[in-house]
Amino acid sequence: MKKKLLKVFVTAVIILVAFVLQSTLSLHLGSNVPTPNLLLLVTCLFGFMRGENFGSVTGLFCGLLIDIMFGEVIGLYALIYTYIGFLSGLSRNLLHEDHIYVPMFLVFGNDLLFNAALYVFRFLLRNKLDFSFYFEKIIFPEMVVTAFIALLVYKLFYKLNDKLYTEKQESELNFGK
Repeated sequence: MKKKLLKVFVTAVIILVAFVLQSTLSLHLGSNVPTPNLLLLVTCLFGFMRGENFGSVTGLFCGLLIDIMFGEVIGLYALIYTYIGFLSGLSRNLLHEDHIYVPMFLVFGNDLLFNAALYVFRFLLRNKLDFSFYFEKIIFPEMVVTAFIALLVYKLFYKLNDKLYTEKQESELNFGK
């Protein structure tokens, strides 16, 4: 029970730290410098390392946090982040965790999916059709910065995942060794 509470607490702290960093960076850097999508990074990495369910729940909480604080409609970001976490969890069985470039490309692709969905729901439905401008000025710089940050922090997440979330199986027959 204590181990489970510790896992939930550590995950909640990581989500909150990512949210505070992302909010602070986007406010201080302004619109001239691309800011990394740290909550997407957390959702992708947890989904990739722990599976579909964990990625979906992490994505749901990350999305709800953004919806509550900055969203115009509650549920849009939660839905997108939940699907991103689920898709990242599906790739767990297909890709190897120990390669450092795999999560970087996963975050890169998921950031493209996230921004494409955001474009459809926030701009395309309002008849703003200039996708090339949106891609060049917002999507691609954010994808590059977020993938670079994923390259930097993946080993930290990997070690944390290995330490907290994988339980070592011990033999039931212990003969004093």
